[in-house]
Amino acid sequence: MAAAAAAGAVRFARGAGLPNPIRPAMFGAQKRKADMTTISMTAPRSRIVGRPFYLVMSLLMAAVIVGGFSRTVPGDFMGARGLPLLLHVHGAVFTLWVLLFVAQPAFIVRGSVALHRRIGMFGAGLAGAMVIMGLAATWYAVRYDFIPGFFPPRLFLVMNVIGILVFGGLVAAGVVLRHRAEWHKRLMLCATVSILGPGLGRLLPMDSFGAAAPLVMFGVIGLFAFAGPVFDLIVRRRVHRAYYWGVGVILLSEVAIGPIGFSPVGAAMLQAVRAR
Repeated sequence: MAAAAAAGAVRFARGAGLPNPIRPAMFGAQKRKADMTTISMTAPRSRIVGRPFYLVMSLLMAAVIVGGFSRTVPGDFMGARGLPLLLHVHGAVFTLWVLLFVAQPAFIVRGSVALHRRIGMFGAGLAGAMVIMGLAATWYAVRYDFIPGFFPPRLFLVMNVIGILVFGGLVAAGVVLRHRAEWHKRLMLCATVSILGPGLGRLLPMDSFGAAAPLVMFGVIGLFAFAGPVFDLIVRRRVHRAYYWGVGVILLSEVAIGPIGFSPVGAAMLQAVRAR
């Protein structure tokens, strides 16, 4: 009897145009469930779509670095003025980083997250070695005139010092935020973008650009730096905050290189390195 009375009340409410006391609650529950399903499907989609992007970017940057150095390294090893042991070690450490930078997103794409994390701690130590070797190699190159002809020595010195320090800072931030994957992967991408200069300088026909060669290099580095934010806009409809920091630091460092390089500070740095 109670069920029949309740059914009759519902039919009466519908016929009289009154609100259904049962349907709104059911509709609200269904809507909340649909919203949760949409969120759960949308959030992973941006991550899944983004995984191949970081692998592709790592391969492109590796191609720039390997392609650039392959044009000069054979001559460096075979020439009468061969490379010293310091630069050999420097090259080996940076080569390991390039290999690791390609391997890490490849592990994520294939779902090997645990392996990615284990190797990541080795990568953190390797990044520290890169900072040390990068500064040491820059000192040696400036002191003993292993500088490309299209770069003024002061500009070359300041560019390399700032670049390797930016790299170290971004990697350190990425390691600290390694448990926040969306921050971590973007900061690590920006870190490697910040050290593309030496590879680009060898890959591009820099001599043909004359005095504009440094600007051309900085422009190409900027294209790599903005690839991530543009991809975010396409896939996520907004730029992740990590890029504001990572790309922002890269751009600020590039803007600062020229004024510092041609300032008394740059002159003092060059004099200190070349002092006998």
